[in-house]
Amino acid sequence: MKIRSLLLPILILPFVISVGCRSVTQQMSPDADEQIPTAKGSFKHADSIPGRLDKSEWWTLFNDPTLNQLITNLNAANPDAEAALARIDRSFAAMGITRAPTYPTVRGNLSGGRRRDSMNNLLFPIATPEYNRFMLGASASWELDLWGRVRASVKRDRLRAEAESIDYHNVLLSLQASLAQQYFAHCAAITELSLLQSSKELAAENLNMQKARLRMGLGAQADVANAQLELQKAATALEASQRNTGRLLHAIAELTETLPSELSNLEPALLPGIPKIPVGVPSDLLALRPDLLAADLRLRSAALQVGIRKANFLPQISLVGGGGIGSLKADNLFAADSTLFDLGPEVDIGIFQYRLRKSAVAQAKAQFREAAANFKAAFLTAVKEVDDALLEAKSYSREITLQRQALQAATKAAEAARKRFDSGLTNYFDFIAAERVRLQTAALESTLASERLLATIRLIQALGGSWPSGS
Repeated sequence: MKIRSLLLPILILPFVISVGCRSVTQQMSPDADEQIPTAKGSFKHADSIPGRLDKSEWWTLFNDPTLNQLITNLNAANPDAEAALARIDRSFAAMGITRAPTYPTVRGNLSGGRRRDSMNNLLFPIATPEYNRFMLGASASWELDLWGRVRASVKRDRLRAEAESIDYHNVLLSLQASLAQQYFAHCAAITELSLLQSSKELAAENLNMQKARLRMGLGAQADVANAQLELQKAATALEASQRNTGRLLHAIAELTETLPSELSNLEPALLPGIPKIPVGVPSDLLALRPDLLAADLRLRSAALQVGIRKANFLPQISLVGGGGIGSLKADNLFAADSTLFDLGPEVDIGIFQYRLRKSAVAQAKAQFREAAANFKAAFLTAVKEVDDALLEAKSYSREITLQRQALQAATKAAEAARKRFDSGLTNYFDFIAAERVRLQTAALESTLASERLLATIRLIQALGGSWPSGS
């Protein structure tokens, strides 16, 4: 009964104190919110955005089954994504290690043997200095965490683990955006190949016509040389385009962890339409960017680390105890008189560690300032990337509208030249010249369409993989 009356206040005391001191460590931590910049209003090239955000599979907005399958393959097997996923597991495992002191540590021991004490090392004589000793027992210790240091450490590690988890999504978003850009660039390259092949055939036809005119005495050697030059330029451009198409295919294979030969039958679709560019993007959408979310979590983690280092100046109080049985004879080891125990608090105060702990606090404060600076830098980069992407997307949209009007005019001119030639009103060279202009205009239109598509992907990536579904 006396033991119970002694144990009860000892066991209840840490819970009573911890309730009152739960936030001591957090009170010692700097305020992370004061370091987070805010941007009011909207971006320079935006007004407002209607609808709600859709952060699901953004690539499905392009309605391209081939792209959907490629990104599915990327999500399933990519070394960079797998490495980021492993970092998540590592961080949560570290959090588990940090959480361990919140539970009592229990150890068991069993010993037995023969012992001899020095006769010259005894305070009083004994009958025999040599004897047997048998012990069976257990010991336990538990840090009471009165100041919340351990709990703050667990929260710090949880924030770090969550930041790693968001980093994984950021890596995945970057890979997905890169794959989509490579794929659509490959689609545009296929279209360019077709146009360049037509240009080469047209140049070859022009060369044959010039040679025929020279043989009939109607042309000049300079005309043949110029036609030959045009053919060589067309052939060179076609070769460069084929090389670029191959490189894009290799990039797609690398991202999806497949061999280029397995993608040889890849059937890229025509360049799809793009989601409607939103009227505007308010700056609070930056909160959806994975890099900013991760930077915010690391900033809060660094703030907690300052409080944890300051809490190390406070005494660490643990409840320690043990119990078991012990005897000099094995036959009465389990007798009632063989029981033993000890129980009580243990206080750890680092008396001669002031400079060490002071330096640790200074280090944590420097890390906090670094995290705050990193967040501000990431914020400014995010604003720039969104503004740049909006500017590019809108500029390419206007430019491609003008280019399509030019293509319509060039197509009509080529059709008119063909009709005039068929009617005998003009020579074939006029038609070739008009058709060459049409092909060049079509190639530029295809390039602009591709660039506008890539700019749209950059905008989606700049928004953290979000897109306003109601815009």
